[in-house]
Amino acid sequence: MKNLKIRSSLFLAICLGTVSSAHAGQYVITFKPGQALKTSQLQQQLVRLWPDLAVKQRMADERRIVINIPNDRQTPILDALTRLSWIEAVETDIHVTRQLVPNDAYLNQQWSLFEDAAGIRILDAYDITLGEGAVVAVADTGYVPHPDLDANRLPGYDMISSSSTARDGNGRDNNAIDEGDYTVWWQNGYTSNSSWHGSHVSGTIAAIADDGKGIAGVDPMSKFVPVRVLGSGGGSLSDIADGLIWAAGLPVNGTAINTHPADVINLSLGGSGNCPSYMQDAINAATAAGSVVVVAAGNENTNASSSTPANCDNVITVASVGRNGARASYSNYGSIVDIAAPGGGNGGGILSTIDSGTQGRQGPAYAEYQGTSMATPHVAGVVALVRSVAPDLSPAEIKALLIASARPFPGSCNGCGAGIVDAYAAVALASGTTPIDPPTDPVDPIEPPVYESITYTGPSNIQIADARRAFWFFTTPGSTSTSLNVPKAGKNSQVNIVINHPRASELSLTLVRPDGRQVGLAPFAQQGSFITYQAPGSDSAGVYLLNITDSRSGNSGVLTSFNVVQDEIQ
Repeated sequence: MKNLKIRSSLFLAICLGTVSSAHAGQYVITFKPGQALKTSQLQQQLVRLWPDLAVKQRMADERRIVINIPNDRQTPILDALTRLSWIEAVETDIHVTRQLVPNDAYLNQQWSLFEDAAGIRILDAYDITLGEGAVVAVADTGYVPHPDLDANRLPGYDMISSSSTARDGNGRDNNAIDEGDYTVWWQNGYTSNSSWHGSHVSGTIAAIADDGKGIAGVDPMSKFVPVRVLGSGGGSLSDIADGLIWAAGLPVNGTAINTHPADVINLSLGGSGNCPSYMQDAINAATAAGSVVVVAAGNENTNASSSTPANCDNVITVASVGRNGARASYSNYGSIVDIAAPGGGNGGGILSTIDSGTQGRQGPAYAEYQGTSMATPHVAGVVALVRSVAPDLSPAEIKALLIASARPFPGSCNGCGAGIVDAYAAVALASGTTPIDPPTDPVDPIEPPVYESITYTGPSNIQIADARRAFWFFTTPGSTSTSLNVPKAGKNSQVNIVINHPRASELSLTLVRPDGRQVGLAPFAQQGSFITYQAPGSDSAGVYLLNITDSRSGNSGVLTSFNVVQDEIQ
C-alpha cells in the first residue's frame, strides 16, 4: 500500500440552506426538426407574435432557445406556443441549487475513504491506481485557488448566462473561478454565506495526496475541469445542460471546444420536476461521447423520482449514507437510485477544500459538509479510477461494474441502490486483479464495551449582551462568554445550543473545544425566535468555551440551553 500522509488543517463548520423552484417566466422551446426557416428566423417570428416575449439565448442544441415571459402573460402565451405546429416542446427552465444539507458534524480524519462501516476502501485501491490519466468535470460553482487542488486543475469554463447570478459582470466566459454564491435579502429573498461548493466537491475527487498537508482525494493523480454553472442562489438547468455538453468535449455555440473531454462529469446539484427533454438530450450526447454522468439523488428525504437531473436516464444516481453505513436522514431514495456513497451524517461530515471567505475569496481552508453533494464525488472519483485502468469501458459498462462491485449496507438503506460504492472492488474488477478479502482465521471473541449516553448541562437562561450604538456611525458588538466542563472522555460527542433571539443573522457563535480547536457555528434549525446550533464535541474531557457576538443593536436575546451529549463506557 502506498504511504499516504493525510492531515487536516483549518476547519470551518458552515450551514447552508437550499432553494429549488422553477425560474419565474423562463422556459426552453424546442423547434421541430426539418423546418424551412432557420432557428434565428423562428426566434424573430416568436418576437413578432408576442413583443413582450424575450429570447434570452440559444442553447448548444441549436433547435432550442431559452425565453422569458412576463408573469402576467405566461398563461395565454404558453397556451398559444404549445399549439404552434413548428414547436415540438415548451418546457420550464428548472432552477437548481447545490445539494448541500446544513452541517455541523465534524471530524479530523477522512473516514469516508477507509472506515469499515461506510468507507469506500480507497487505500487498497491506491495500490492499483491513483487515477492517472483520468479527467473529471465538476459542474458546480467553479473553483477557488487552493494548494491542495491547483496542480490538478485544468482550464474550465463559466457557463452561467446571467451576469447577476455569475457576479462577474458578464455572461459566459472562459474564467470558471468561483465569485461566491452568497445571497442577499434584497436580491434572493434570504441571506447565506458563500459555500465554495464546487471546490469542496473537487477536493473530494482530486485533492493532492502524499504531500504532507491537507487531504487526499479519491483520485489524487487525476485532473479536474471546473465548469461553473451555479452562482448566487443557484442556476438554470439550461446552463447546466450546455455545461454538460461542453464538458464532454462537444461544441457549444459561442465557446471554444473543451480540449480535455471528461471521462466522468459530476453533478452535485438538483431541482424539483421531471427531466426535461433538453437536459435528457444533453446527457445522451455526453454519454454518447464517452462521458459518465454521476448525479446527486437530492436531500429532501423523499423519492428521488421528483428530483432532476437525478431522474434522467443514462446517469448514475447516488444516495448518501452516514458514517454508520445506513441511509443519511436527508438523503433521497427510490428505484431510480443506482448506488450509495458516504455523504456525511450519523456521526461525521465530509472534510474537503473550500475558501475561508464568507462572501468573496479570502484564502484556502477546509470544512466538513454533508449531503448527497458530498456522496456523489466519491462515486465520480471511483468512475475515474476505473477509467484510469480500463479507458475503453463504455458508460453503461462502468455503471454495471460499479453496481456489481458494490458492497452490502451495514445498516438500513432501503431505496439506496445496489450498495455502497467499493473503490477497491471496482478497480480490481476493471483491471483483472483478484480482490483480497479480509482474513477469515478464527480469533478469540472480544466482548464489546457497553456505552451509555450521558448529558452534561451548562449554564442556561443567560442574557446575551446586545450591541451598543456609539454615535450614529459606530456600533460596538455585544460579547457574551460562558463555559461547560465535561469531566470524562467519551465518544460521539455533540454540543447542543439553543438561543432565543429574533434575528439569527445578527449573531456569531464560536466554540472552543477541550482539544483546543475552534469551531464556527451556523444555525442548524430555527422555530420562531428559537435558534438551534449543533457542533461535534472533541471526545476529550475538559472545558467547552462558548463565545456569542451580537453585531447589531436593538434586539435582545437569551442563551436558553447549552449541553454536551456523549457516549461513555459504563
